[in-house]
Amino acid sequence: MRRLFVLLSLVGALSACGAEPAPPPTTTAPPPTTTSAGGLDPTDAAYVQLAIPQAESALPLLDAVRARATDPALAELATRAGVGHRGELTELHGVLERAGATYLNQHEGHDMPGMVTRDEVVAADRLAGAEFDAEARVLLRRHFEESAAVARSELAAGADAGLLELTGRIERARADYLSKLSVS
Repeated sequence: MRRLFVLLSLVGALSACGAEPAPPPTTTAPPPTTTSAGGLDPTDAAYVQLAIPQAESALPLLDAVRARATDPALAELATRAGVGHRGELTELHGVLERAGATYLNQHEGHDMPGMVTRDEVVAADRLAGAEFDAEARVLLRRHFEESAAVARSELAAGADAGLLELTGRIERARADYLSKLSVS
């Protein structure tokens, strides 16, 4: 039952920003718990399809913070997180490739928890000095917190051992970034 709840939560997050609302789940269909030929169950697949755009959306902000932060600790954190996010993206795409699944960015330009929007980055870019740093901290905190929450959902209900190992590293990285963000 917990797997079904988590799966429905991930599917709900995925569909929350889609152009059309998802139909309500039926109570007569069995929960989709079968494993695909590539080893990803629906929870795993939904997680990867959400984790990729979450990480991609943060890259422009991380690059801007690395280049413009006046606080050296914040710039260093953005540098580390940018390298980490890019490595995670390579691994997440590898998971899909191994499973024979195609990545479809259903969240391009969507404003949903964990995503850093283009408008947010543009607005932050208009700031300077301490104001830029403060806004960057707010946006990064939201991204790291939501990314960690989504990772915890996968850890609670996912099935693919390799993806769970990667997800555990992602969740720990977000916790580390949040702890460093608090002291920068």
